[in-house]
Amino acid sequence: MTSPSLSMVSSLAALLSAHRRHALAAALCLASLPALAEVTLQRGPPPPRFEDPHAAPNGEFWVPGYWQWKDGRYDWVDGHMEAKRPGMRYTPPHWEETGSHEWTLRDGKWDATGWGPGTIHDIRAPK
Repeated sequence: MTSPSLSMVSSLAALLSAHRRHALAAALCLASLPALAEVTLQRGPPPPRFEDPHAAPNGEFWVPGYWQWKDGRYDWVDGHMEAKRPGMRYTPPHWEETGSHEWTLRDGKWDATGWGPGTIHDIRAPK
């Protein structure tokens, strides 16, 4: 018969091992997701392409396309529908002028607003 403290230690060790396996699995899943690397360039992107978004279904909104930097050149990423998240505002990927003749691509992200049906932050195209 094992002592209660030894049994408790072995149960705790098994629990920690399971948590480590789940944490590793979660980390591997997140690592496999495509993410925009923050890119800074000495020239701005081309003007946005014309997209004709169809009417958004109830509970969704249109996220406009953008130019990403890939393999030494600008590459267009088509716009898409995004589901609204109540109390949240989505800022789409966009280029921001971060210095004199310096442009940085910012990743899309959700921010809490604490109210509303879920909206998109209107980003103006670079001049």
